[in-house]
Amino acid sequence: MYPEKKSSFTSLPTMENTIVDGVLRYPSTGIKALVVGAGVAGLMTALECWRKGIDVEVIEKVDQILIVGDIFAIGPSALTTLRYYPSLLKDYDEIAHDAIIHYAMRDGTLTMPPMEFEWNREGVAPSSAYPLRVKALFSRPEFTLMLYRQCQRLGIPFTFGVAIDRYEEDTEKGNATAIAQDGRRFTADFVVAADGLGTKSHAVTLGKPVKAFKTGFVAYRGMYSTERLKGVSAAEDVLKDLERPIFLFVTANKAHCVFTITKNQVSIGVAIEEEDETTTESWSATISNEKALAALPEPETWSPLIRAIISHAPENSIIRWSLCFRNPQPRWASPGGHVIQLGDSCHSFLPTSGNGATQALEDAASLPECLRLAGKCGVAVATKVHELLRYQRVSLIQHTGFVNMQDVHTEADKNRTGIPPLLMGKWLWGHNPEKYATENFAKALAHLEKGTPFENTNLPPDHKWSDWTVEEELAKQKAGIVTLNELKSNGDWTMV
Repeated sequence: MYPEKKSSFTSLPTMENTIVDGVLRYPSTGIKALVVGAGVAGLMTALECWRKGIDVEVIEKVDQILIVGDIFAIGPSALTTLRYYPSLLKDYDEIAHDAIIHYAMRDGTLTMPPMEFEWNREGVAPSSAYPLRVKALFSRPEFTLMLYRQCQRLGIPFTFGVAIDRYEEDTEKGNATAIAQDGRRFTADFVVAADGLGTKSHAVTLGKPVKAFKTGFVAYRGMYSTERLKGVSAAEDVLKDLERPIFLFVTANKAHCVFTITKNQVSIGVAIEEEDETTTESWSATISNEKALAALPEPETWSPLIRAIISHAPENSIIRWSLCFRNPQPRWASPGGHVIQLGDSCHSFLPTSGNGATQALEDAASLPECLRLAGKCGVAVATKVHELLRYQRVSLIQHTGFVNMQDVHTEADKNRTGIPPLLMGKWLWGHNPEKYATENFAKALAHLEKGTPFENTNLPPDHKWSDWTVEEELAKQKAGIVTLNELKSNGDWTMV
C-alpha cells in the first residue's frame, strides 16, 4: 500500500476587502484613536481615521450632536476626500449652495458685476477637488449632521455627555488619556483634541493657555427661514427672481457684512466696531434686532434689503460674538506626540480669512494619512510630521485674516478697479492635503529625525515664509504700513 501523498499547495488565510456603505477601508493599522469633539473637525477626522484603518471613537460634551450656527464657506482643498464616500458625496451635492457673489456698497449699489467664487471662474487653474463642482456655502447644522450620519453608517461609536477637563499622555505605555469632569478616563494610542476654542489640551501641548487679543470688532450672526421675508417689499423682488443663492458682500467704513440668501434660508454676518468690551466668544450671547440694526454705522444709509434682513430675524436670535486675534501656535502635539490638537483648538481664524472650516477639514485629511504611513509604532512621530506639514500653511492663512480687515473695513467704491476683496489664489484651493501628506511624509520625517533639509511647498510659489505675531502686525499698522500689500506681494497669489 502506497503512503498517502500530501498536497503541495499551502493554505493561506482568506483576505477580504472591508467595504461599508460603499467606502473601501484600508487594512487595519492596529491603532486606536480617540477624538474629543463632534464638530465638523472632529467628525471628519473620525471618518478619515476609520477609512485609513484606524479604530476610532468619538466623545462629545453635549448630550447629542449640537446643531447650532449659520452659514459657512468651505473651499475645494477641504473636499478632496469626498470622492471616497459615495453617500456623503450625494448628501453634499444636495445641501451645498452654489452661490454667486455680489459685491456692494452699503446702499446696495453693486461695485462690480456678479461673479463666481474664484475657483469656479473661467480660465483659472483647476481646483484640487476637480471634477467636483465645488459649491462653497453650507448651513453649518446641515453639514454637521451630514458628517455625523456618515459616521453612523460606518458604525463609528460615540459617547455623549462627556466634558473633558484634562489631557495627559504616558510615553512609556505609548498612549494618551482624556479625563472627564466626572472622573471617567478615555485612553487610546493617541487623542485628538478637536474640542474648539475652550479646549483644555493647551496644558499638555503648550503648557499654558493661548492669549486672545480683542480686535475691537464684534460679529452679529444669525440664520432663519426665508418665509419670514415673504411679503416684505424690500426683499420681494430678490426672492422672486432668485435663480441661484446670493452671497452679498458689503464693505463700509469700519464694517463689513455678509448676507446669504437662498430659497429656504437667510443668513446674517455683520462685523462692526465693538462698543461693549464684555462681549465674549459664545453662541449663547444674543442681541435684539433693534440693537443689531442700530449698531450699523448710520443705519439709515444702508439698503432697504439689508435693513429688512436684520429686522425680520426671529427676535433675540442674532448672536453677538467678540472677534479675537490669537498668535499662531507652533506646537499642536504634546511632547510625546500622543495628544494632537486639531481645528480651532490649535488655529482659530477671523471671518476675514474665510478659512476656519476649510483648514479644520484639511487637518482631518492630513493627520490620518500621516498615521497610516507611520503605523502603530510611529504614532508619536506621525503627529509631529502632521504638525510640520501644516503649521506654516495655517499660520499664513491666519495672517491673511488679520490683514484682510484693512481691505474690507473701508467704504466700498463703485469705481474700484482691480481684484475683488479677499482673493487668495490657486495655492490655497489647488492644494490636496491628503496627497501632500503622502508625498512629503518621508521627507518631513527625515527632517525631524535626522535634520535633513525640508521646505513646505503648500504655500504660494516663491513665498518667503516667516512667523508673525499680533503685536508686530498692530505696530506695523499703527506706523501706517499697509500689511495687506506687503503680505500678498510675497510669492504668487494668482488664480491661473
